[in-house]
Amino acid sequence: MTSTKQHNIRPPRFTCWHPLLPAFSARIIIAIRTLIGIAAVAGFTLSPVTSQSIQGQLLFGISFIVAIKSTLGATIQTAIRLFFAGAIATIYCLLIINFCPRNVYFAIGATNILVLLIVYTDLPVTVRRFTIIPTCIILLQWFTKSHINTFFVLQIWTSLTIGATLAVIVTCIPLPAIPTAYRELTMRMRFIARQTRREITAIVLLISEYHNTHLNDEYDYRINENKEKTNNSNNNDNDNGIEMPSNSYREDVFYLRSTSLEDLKDDHLLKSDIQDLHSIVNDEVKQMQRALNEISYEPYFILLKLLNRIRKCLRHIPFIKKFIKTNSTLETRLSVWTTSFAAIQRQITELLTLEQHHRAFVGQRQLINAICLLLDSTFDFLDSTLPYTTSSTSYFNTTQIVASRTKLEEALEDFFEIYTQVRENPRHTTISNTDAILLNTFLLLILRLVHATITAAEKSKTPGAHFDIDQDLTTNISKTKKSFNWKKPFEDLAIYIGIRPSFGKLVRSIKTSLSVLVSAIVVITFRERLQAYDWVHWAPMTTALVSESSEGGTLRISFHRLMAVLLGSTYAYVIVLVTQNHIAVGICIALFVGLMGYLKTDPRREYFATVCAQSASIITFLSNQKGQMNASNQATLARTSLTFLGIFIHVIISNLLLPITARALIKKKISIMIKNVSTSLKSSSDNFCSFIDSSVIQQENNTSFNLMKTLSETERIADSFPALLDEALSEPNFWKRPFVQVKDRYYDISKCLRRIIADIRFVHRCTTILEAESKLHFAQEAKWQIRRASLAHINNSNDLKSSHTLTTRELRKEKQLQNDLDIPLTIFMTYSSESEPRFEQKTLISNNSLTSFRLTHITLYQPVLEHIRTLENHIQKVLSLIGELIEKQAAVDIGSFELQQLCREDSYDEQQIKILKTQKTLNRGPSFYAVPQFEPLPLVTNHYKFFSCFKNSHEDHEPLPSLRNAVDLMFSSLIQFLYANNRFIRTEFVSNQSIGDVLAFHTLSYALKDMVEATTDLAKNARRIKHIDTRTLIRTEREEKILQQQTA
Repeated sequence: MTSTKQHNIRPPRFTCWHPLLPAFSARIIIAIRTLIGIAAVAGFTLSPVTSQSIQGQLLFGISFIVAIKSTLGATIQTAIRLFFAGAIATIYCLLIINFCPRNVYFAIGATNILVLLIVYTDLPVTVRRFTIIPTCIILLQWFTKSHINTFFVLQIWTSLTIGATLAVIVTCIPLPAIPTAYRELTMRMRFIARQTRREITAIVLLISEYHNTHLNDEYDYRINENKEKTNNSNNNDNDNGIEMPSNSYREDVFYLRSTSLEDLKDDHLLKSDIQDLHSIVNDEVKQMQRALNEISYEPYFILLKLLNRIRKCLRHIPFIKKFIKTNSTLETRLSVWTTSFAAIQRQITELLTLEQHHRAFVGQRQLINAICLLLDSTFDFLDSTLPYTTSSTSYFNTTQIVASRTKLEEALEDFFEIYTQVRENPRHTTISNTDAILLNTFLLLILRLVHATITAAEKSKTPGAHFDIDQDLTTNISKTKKSFNWKKPFEDLAIYIGIRPSFGKLVRSIKTSLSVLVSAIVVITFRERLQAYDWVHWAPMTTALVSESSEGGTLRISFHRLMAVLLGSTYAYVIVLVTQNHIAVGICIALFVGLMGYLKTDPRREYFATVCAQSASIITFLSNQKGQMNASNQATLARTSLTFLGIFIHVIISNLLLPITARALIKKKISIMIKNVSTSLKSSSDNFCSFIDSSVIQQENNTSFNLMKTLSETERIADSFPALLDEALSEPNFWKRPFVQVKDRYYDISKCLRRIIADIRFVHRCTTILEAESKLHFAQEAKWQIRRASLAHINNSNDLKSSHTLTTRELRKEKQLQNDLDIPLTIFMTYSSESEPRFEQKTLISNNSLTSFRLTHITLYQPVLEHIRTLENHIQKVLSLIGELIEKQAAVDIGSFELQQLCREDSYDEQQIKILKTQKTLNRGPSFYAVPQFEPLPLVTNHYKFFSCFKNSHEDHEPLPSLRNAVDLMFSSLIQFLYANNRFIRTEFVSNQSIGDVLAFHTLSYALKDMVEATTDLAKNARRIKHIDTRTLIRTEREEKILQQQTA
């Protein structure tokens, strides 16, 4: 605990305002910083005194423009990368020029070897590009210029380093404050904390308003119904024989019973506002995670790490050890809260994906109030503990933290007591299965949000956050010493460089190296015709810089680079031609580069603005010859023509030699995501089933599987999908179908896979809750009783069996138990005070795999386990068929009716289609019809019967696996599981169990139901892509037939 001498009131201090991106003021400040820096570069480079002082002055402006970023941490990070890139190029060039003969063959060969090695690695883009640039500048001029020696190479590295250092110095200028990543991170944390509270408040407000509106309408409807019955009974004697419909002149009945008009009563504006706010907060979370990665490069955090190491060394000295302060945990606390806010936003995303869960809260005003109280106390606790990390560790209110934690504890107790009363209410048994599933899933997500907040406060070691735990219990824990693994640093370095074998990276590096070789040979051979002069390195350098992982990415970045070079070079040529003055040229180039710095703050225009500013600075500084400004068109023409030549050569070679298209990468990544999801689903379902009954799962593989890591990697692949889809749009169509037709389908596939990942997390959470509750059951060694001391005292006064019951305080002192629970406090327990003890004389057995749940419910839950395994197998089958359908277009039967209909519709002309639509409108039947009984569709064998391109195929081929049949079987197994699981939940034996059981089993129903829906949407999108392919083939063949008939 903290000492008695603590400052509960934080003294006022001066805080300097600094805006954050994407605010207009923040972009203006970045533009001003860029202008100041490039003005300093222009003053040094254009001055007659210093223009010839060092070789490679063009790299001043290039490295400065690349290194300047929005925060000090990002600028230092980029500067360090530029330094190491220059070091790699310098070492390599020194070896070549000192130990190899000075001729063109060694120069081109050495350049290609470096490009081959660098492109193959996974080093950051800045390191790869600025390793290639100095190498091309040095080696491709080395065989013709005798002054290129060791001193020249070192000057090139120095110029690159000076530009990066200048960017760091300019970033440190207070305008109006130094833009540190720590400042940005703490500001965004406070903003996210406020907006998260508004998000969850709006969600609960929407539920409350829905409850008020629909409860009043239901009450009014019942009153009117009773009045109508009374009037009908009075008017029976005066009946004139005319039958009146029962709902005539009953607008309220029509208003209530129509589902389409019922939705009009919901506050759609509030829903849209919540979605907009949620998207804003998600963007802020991404910016917060980016700032967290940048703070480790800032001087303050580097100093903290150094001080921590010094303190660690000084603690080994016996007499000084007690005077050494504890290590600083600021960076760890920031990391913990960043992870916590991301987890909270994930829970809110799941809350927003729930549909029609508002109906379950109609008539549950007490439960809504308990949720409001719990959320208010949770965010009060967050507001009291967050300043310890974001503001100061010297001035904080420990009393307020303890008080807010106490209120949160009381709110949890009240919430579970009220929820138990709701469960024991006879009206709760009449709730529909769907509403019960959505209600309990919503409550579990609320508890997960509370859990994430409490965990962040406790892991950040905020004073007062640990409730009912003495200081001695935490300080006297023996810490195990970790043995040093000397292989791990080398393994981490190998992973960072990316030297693992990869066929795709090998093909890309070979193609890039070949393009550099061809462009270097062409430029050197036709130097005079191309007017390359001393700039022969521009074409090979451009060839290496535009190389991307896909052909679409190469085309897109090539177009941006070509346009940027044209604009920047033309602007520089014009201002030099018009002004002919050093000062005027410096002012014009500074303003232009400052404008590009403003545009660079937009991630979509960052590359274009950077290349444009670099080209303008290059042409401007090349125009300064011997202290005079000469607007020579040679540099401008050479810059644009050699850039175009390098791009043209690389695009041709890249598309002819083993092209790697973005479309192929999309299919490959979808296949990887489907395999990861399939493996994760298998692991999570096996863990759930094996926890309940170990005999049903035979562990074939003993290898450890990291479920959360696999899901996170799959989510990162899904995050990269929008950029990859844009790259695919940049690729030419030629003989392929237009990608714009299927772009939305592929994007929907990634969203469906995200839904499945979220559902797998739900299944894993259900298993965790059951495991945690079982540990608590064993820890109690007897029956569970109510938590409050007063009620426990009343129960003990009755004639109940005496048995030892751990209190909440005692349970929290069980540190190993608390570390294994992974749930918010000790909250899952049976509330009923009349339940008989189930585990007489049971002790806490650490190595026993039998759990309380397994002992009592294995017989009842056995049929449900069978349905879970059956459903999981059917989902796996659908996922495998979807993967085969995406990889091989003709490997799966997707159904004959749609293909036949497409075949007929594609053969019609526009007039026939209009006639068919008119006939359908005239012959349309009634809107209401009986829903046919659910039956799995039979397997279709003549799936390609209607395609003219398959007329010559054999008729007795084996049928392909049917996707429609697999989806139908999946739906039938889902229905059987829902009925079996609901039957198990509704039994009286289970209804008396703990809240953890209820929440877990209801959430399991929701997770599997939503997983089936997402898998079905996944199959729909895959089938639609197949339909588009089929329609394109049919149209192409029909057009060929028409051409043949016309020529005949």
